[in-house]
Amino acid sequence: MNISLYFLIAASIMSSFQFINSFETVNADDLVDRYWIALNGKMQTPPVNTDAIGFVGLKFEENSRLLYNVNLVNIHNVTGVYLYHGNKTQNGTIVLDLLKATRESNREYAKVLNSTKEGEISGTVNIGAITDIDLKGDLKGKSISKLHKMMDDGVLYVIVHTIDYPQGEIRGNSFVGMDDVFHDADKLNWK
Repeated sequence: MNISLYFLIAASIMSSFQFINSFETVNADDLVDRYWIALNGKMQTPPVNTDAIGFVGLKFEENSRLLYNVNLVNIHNVTGVYLYHGNKTQNGTIVLDLLKATRESNREYAKVLNSTKEGEISGTVNIGAITDIDLKGDLKGKSISKLHKMMDDGVLYVIVHTIDYPQGEIRGNSFVGMDDVFHDADKLNWK
């Protein structure tokens, strides 16, 4: 695995913890409600040859609100960051827009990007929180606790769409609980 991916994951985890702590004190008993997912082109269907990588950090608060942090590196012209419902081998339906401006964040900013004139971005693309009313598709009208159950069941994944790759440039298939931050790499499907 590329050393920049390890750096991105470590920096993003720290950023996520800082963001999550801005809402409340971290309680060790709540660690099961925190997740992260790594994104790359090899997980996209079909695989995409790209240097782009990413990370999404999530935290469920009492199953009534979901906090999130989206970080991307070496990617151009992002058009969407979506959470999908479906299995790893099929096209699913969008259940959450992680690029949408949030109305729940208590942060002064939602984006901390380094951007080149060519449109390449690296950094935090969006941070915020959503509630039941933000859910779409199969989850429209459902609760955050239903989303949490689907994540535990392994039927959710993230895709980042760009102008050059409208079907998705990078994807993550496996959410990992934050109580397992140093998860075995072979269980993450880094293929």
